Amino acid sequence: MKKIYHLGLYDWTDARKSEKIGNSKRGHVVMFDPTIFENLKVVAEGAVYDLDLIGQIVVTNRVDQVDLAKLSRHYSITFRRADVSQNSVQGKLQIDVGAHDLSSEILEKDIEDNDLGCTVEVTFFTKVNDIENDCSAIQLSLLTIWGNRPSITQQLSFFYEDRTKQLSNSICLKFDRKIAEAQVGDLPIIVDHMVESIDRLNEILNKN
Repeated sequence: MKKIYHLGLYDWTDARKSEKIGNSKRGHVVMFDPTIFENLKVVAEGAVYDLDLIGQIVVTNRVDQVDLAKLSRHYSITFRRADVSQNSVQGKLQIDVGAHDLSSEILEKDIEDNDLGCTVEVTFFTKVNDIENDCSAIQLSLLTIWGNRPSITQQLSFFYEDRTKQLSNSICLKFDRKIAEAQVGDLPIIVDHMVESIDRLNEILNKN
């Protein structure tokens, strides 16, 4: 038995491996279980939209893609605090899976379950005026919230001839391992950490 994980607005249900439907004279149609990617996506989306429903955050973008060139899947959901302006800090939760993990799981190849999973990244988008002070404060705040588990990188950019002297800062948090269904409970915690991080980054942004 394999669990399909749902949170918040969704129910917990069970599914059986490779259940056959449409078994008639017209032929056989095989329905595969939802993949690890699909289950993680549903949990992440449920955790985010629960907060959106009660008015704590506003979802600003959602992407669900199939890359036909690489045969990979990509999902991301972006949100900000509901009680602040549209120019405030935004956070993006991203889930990706490659062709190897997808095909091995769907075809039930003889592979250890621990070797299968998805990569999860978190990105925050903010502005900085003082590179040294702002970036240092951002790094310290995120380390306090997230600890040393994800690696944290800050990428600064600006438009040529932009006279505001304000830089865009994309802050990427990468985890050093794949996430599978055994770690599904981490996703709501990640979302909670994202909301806390957005609050702290807004404080740093508003000091400028």
